[in-house]
Amino acid sequence: MPSSKKVSIITLGCPKNTSDIENLSRLLKARGHEVVSDAAEADAVVIHTCSFIEAAKKESIDTILQASRLLGRASPEAGQLKTEGKKLIVTGCLVQQHGEGIFKELPEVDAFLGTGQLAQVADILEKPRARFMDRANPGGFMDPDLPISRATAPSLFPSAFLRLSEGCSHPCSFCVIPRLRGPVQSRSEEAILREARKLATQGVEEFSVIAQDTGDWGRDSRSTGRLPSLLRSIAAIAGVRWIRLMYMHPASFTDELLDVLGGEPDKFPYLDMPLQHIDSQVLAEMKRKSDEVALRKLLDRIHAKAPNLTLRTTFIVGFPGETAAQFKRLVKFIQEGHFDYLGAFAYSKEEGTPAAAQEDQITEKVKQDRLAILTDAYYEVSHAKAQKRLGTVETILLEETEGDTILGRTRREAPEIDAVVRLPQAACQVGRFIRAQLTAYDAYEFSAIPS
Repeated sequence: MPSSKKVSIITLGCPKNTSDIENLSRLLKARGHEVVSDAAEADAVVIHTCSFIEAAKKESIDTILQASRLLGRASPEAGQLKTEGKKLIVTGCLVQQHGEGIFKELPEVDAFLGTGQLAQVADILEKPRARFMDRANPGGFMDPDLPISRATAPSLFPSAFLRLSEGCSHPCSFCVIPRLRGPVQSRSEEAILREARKLATQGVEEFSVIAQDTGDWGRDSRSTGRLPSLLRSIAAIAGVRWIRLMYMHPASFTDELLDVLGGEPDKFPYLDMPLQHIDSQVLAEMKRKSDEVALRKLLDRIHAKAPNLTLRTTFIVGFPGETAAQFKRLVKFIQEGHFDYLGAFAYSKEEGTPAAAQEDQITEKVKQDRLAILTDAYYEVSHAKAQKRLGTVETILLEETEGDTILGRTRREAPEIDAVVRLPQAACQVGRFIRAQLTAYDAYEFSAIPS
C-alpha cells in the first residue's frame, strides 16, 4: 500500500473546474491521501488551470510560478522527475491548449495533465515516473464512481455544484472550449439524481446546476431524459431549497423549461444565460444561433412567465468588426434593465478559433474603453435595482466571516460572482439560513440586520 500523501489543490477558473477538483478530492481521499489547504505543508501541489481568455492564462502561469517558489523547486533535468521531495502537478485547460510550450518553459513541473486526465494524479503520487505530459483525450472528470460521504463530499456547506455534462458542441467562433473539453458528454440521469439525493441527505440545500451548456444535457444520448423532467426530479428531493440553472445557451432554452422555472419560482430563483451580444450581425459572426429579434422575444417570455426570476448574462465587447454603432446598441440594450447581474469581457483573440483569423480585429485600447463604458452602464442599472430591494426581508445563506462581520447572499445571488450581504457576526454561524432585512447597498454589497 503506497504511503499517504498530503495534497494541496489550487483551482482556477470556472465552477466546472471546481467540480473537477471536488471529484479529484474524493478520489484522492478514497486512495488514502489527505487533501490540505496549506500548500506549504503538502507533499504535492496540484494546480487546476484555466485558459479561456488571455487573463486566465496569465493567472495560471503566475500561480504555477508562485507554487514553484513556495515548494523551493529547482528545475529538474530534462526528462527526469524527482522521485523524492514535493511534487508539482499542473492540470486542466492550460495544459490542453498550450501543453507543448509550457512543458518546455516550466521544467520545474513534474507532470502536466490535460482536461481528461485528472484521475492520473493519484498514480503520480504513488508511482514516481519520468517527467511527462498527457493530454490525449480532452474531457472532464464527472463520474469517479466513488461513494459520496460526509468525509468525501464536495463540501460540508449546504451549497454544491451539480454537474450535468462535460464538453460543448456549439460552434461559437470565439471559443476554445470544444477543443479543450471535447464535444458534449452527458452524465446519466440516474447518476445525477443519485448524487443530488445523497448530498441532500447530508445537508445540501442549494444546487448550482452546471455544464458548458446546461441545455445541451442529454442530446448525445438517447437513454438520457430531458432537462425539464430532470429539474423537476431534483426539485422534488426532500430538503432542496434553491436550484440555480447556470450557463444556459439561449438557443437551448425551451418553453417547457420556462414552464418549470415559472411553475416553481421558490425552487428556481436564478437563471444564468450568456447572450454575448445583442446586435444580429455580431451574433451571426459569433455563430450564436440567435439574433436580436429571437433574444428579445425570449426575454419577453421569461419576464412574463417568471417575473421574479433573477437573470444573469455575459457580454463580449470588442469582437472583431464590432462597430461603434453596434457597441452603442449593446449599451442601450443593457440600460433597458433586463438583467439583475451581468459579466462583461473584452474579446480575447484565442489561437485556433475562427474569430482569431478575422482581419478586422479591434485594438486593445478600444476594447478596454468599451468595456469601461459598458461596465458603468451596467452598474447604474444594478444600483437602481438594488435600491428597490432595500427594506425587504429575505432569506440569507451565511457563507464566511470577515472581521467582526459575516458575509452571505440571498436567493438572488450566485456563489462567488454576484453581490454579497454583510451582517453583524453575531447574527448566526456560517452555513445557516436566516431571515434578514436589507438596509443599505454600496459597491456590490448589501448591508442587513437579522429580522
